[in-house]
Amino acid sequence: MKKITLLTLWLCAMAYNSFSQKDLSEVNKIKGFYVFVDSKPTAEYESLGEVKVDANDAEVKKSPQYQVVRDNLIKNARAANYTADGIILTFINGGTDKAEIIKFKDGQKNKAQGKVEQYQGVYIFVDCKPVSENTYIGTAKKSGGAFSSPQYTSVRDALIKKGKKDFKDFDALIFKFVEGGADMADAVKLK
Repeated sequence: MKKITLLTLWLCAMAYNSFSQKDLSEVNKIKGFYVFVDSKPTAEYESLGEVKVDANDAEVKKSPQYQVVRDNLIKNARAANYTADGIILTFINGGTDKAEIIKFKDGQKNKAQGKVEQYQGVYIFVDCKPVSENTYIGTAKKSGGAFSSPQYTSVRDALIKKGKKDFKDFDALIFKFVEGGADMADAVKLK
C-alpha cells in the first residue's frame, strides 16, 4: 500500500511539475536590462521606481511600435537608475506605457527566468522564449492591411485572434515584432 501511495504522489508531482513549467520563460537581456513583457521575474527583486515613455521623443512620435517604445523605456530606466538589473513593461492601449525598474536581491539565480501571462487562454512570449520544449504549429500574421493600431496591446490581441482562427491545437504564441515591418507570432504547443 505504501508503494502505491508513494508512486501516486510521485506521479502527481511529475504531472504538476510538467504543467507548471508551461508558463516559464527565458527573457532577453537588451541593452543591459532583463526585459519582462506580459511576465514577471521568478527571482526575488526590489522595485526601484517607475518610468514612463517619453511621448515627446521623436522616434516614439514617428512610430509608436513595440521596439521603439521598449527602447525608449529602457533608455529612460537606465537614466533613472544606472545600477538596475531589469524592467517590467506595462503597455496601456491609448494610455502612457511604463516600466517598473527592478534590482534582483543578492544571491538570486535565474535572473533571466520569468513567468508569463495568459491572455484569452494563450501563453504570451515577448522578447523571451519558453523554457519547456514545444512543437511549432504555424505562424499567425496579419493578412491584408495594417493593424488597427501599432500599439503593443492592439497588435498582441489581433495576433491572438488570428492564431485562434488559423490554428486549433496551440497554447502559446511567441511574438516577433518587426520595426517598420510585419509583426507576427509563432503558434506552438508546449510540452
